[in-house]
Amino acid sequence: MTSDENVNSTNEEETSEVEVVDSLEDTIWPLINRVLSSVDVTPERGSIDLITRIPRTDIIRALQILKNNEEVQFNYLRCLTAVDNESEGVDVVYHLYSIPKNINLTVKTNLPVEDKAIGTATEVWEAANWLERETAEMFGIKFNNHPDPRTLLMPEDMTDTFPLLKSHPFAEIEILQGELLGYDRETQGDDE
Repeated sequence: MTSDENVNSTNEEETSEVEVVDSLEDTIWPLINRVLSSVDVTPERGSIDLITRIPRTDIIRALQILKNNEEVQFNYLRCLTAVDNESEGVDVVYHLYSIPKNINLTVKTNLPVEDKAIGTATEVWEAANWLERETAEMFGIKFNNHPDPRTLLMPEDMTDTFPLLKSHPFAEIEILQGELLGYDRETQGDDE
């Protein structure tokens, strides 16, 4: 074998290994794809769970299917949170677990910055109640038809400040609080 053939052989092996890693056949994707065949779903490989992206117009219907379908039975909502992607909007993230099938799934849907409203998942899992209340307060998301939209953690009159958004106005106050607690920018290496 010449050195060129050896290089080509090595490149082919590396390419086939990449293809195997990028394939979702070793995940629950074929099952989820079949169960959600009537929904527009985009899969991603996560570090632990399969991640699926579903448009917000289909999210509640998809969650109901995932909970009630006998093949998957995602009967446990482990967590509901959000991720601020700044100008790209906010992702609402549902971490699901099927106790009978022992499988995990992460479901994401994106909300644009100018319209952070989505249907409530409390009609699918009652446990979504407090999770949505916390997410609403921290990220400014409106969960339409939520049965109890009262504040959970924040003062009732604080309706325009959302602490987990990357643009929240408390950033300067948090720096001042750190200085009051003995944090010194000069000795900690802060160039500002």
